[in-house]
Amino acid sequence: SKEESSIEKSDHRVIHVGRLVKWKRTDLLINAFSQIVPTFPDAELVIVGDGPELGNLKRQATDLGIKEQVRFTGALYDNKAMASYLSASAIYVLAGMGGLSINDAMTFGLPVICSVCDGTERDLVTHGRNGLFFEEGNEDDLAEKLYRLLEDPSLASRMGEESWRIIRDEVNLDTVADRYINAYKHILTLN
Repeated sequence: SKEESSIEKSDHRVIHVGRLVKWKRTDLLINAFSQIVPTFPDAELVIVGDGPELGNLKRQATDLGIKEQVRFTGALYDNKAMASYLSASAIYVLAGMGGLSINDAMTFGLPVICSVCDGTERDLVTHGRNGLFFEEGNEDDLAEKLYRLLEDPSLASRMGEESWRIIRDEVNLDTVADRYINAYKHILTLN
């Protein structure tokens, strides 16, 4: 849709991609995000994905008074739509388990905030280099890491450039990015 292809990039947009199931800990991310909203009233959290937790998570955002700041896109099966959200965001957060989406986020030059759950993260993310680790299950620690990157967009963007470099130079780009490269080129011609 027109709306998706023209999302303005924001230094204060945080994005999460994944099925909305309990072990992804999207609830933890929403709680942590609510802690930083008073400092960054223009911050936005984009939650891409669908799953059994969707209703609970929407209620949670409403109860925390941040419904306006949290955008639930549902599942995006269209790479262009996914690419436009990733390229318009500043920080990628993986709050629970499951690391495949980290590749996608890094392909789009995003710093990654995650906890070390299953090793995928350790292979791709180096704390302080292209992202930040938070203590698993610790909402306050996650909020602190969000704050650190939202407060310093140039640090976030340097880490994001490093993410892209790691994908380009250290990970086999063909396996990760084929489906995105064309979508990404399409977006670059739109902007």
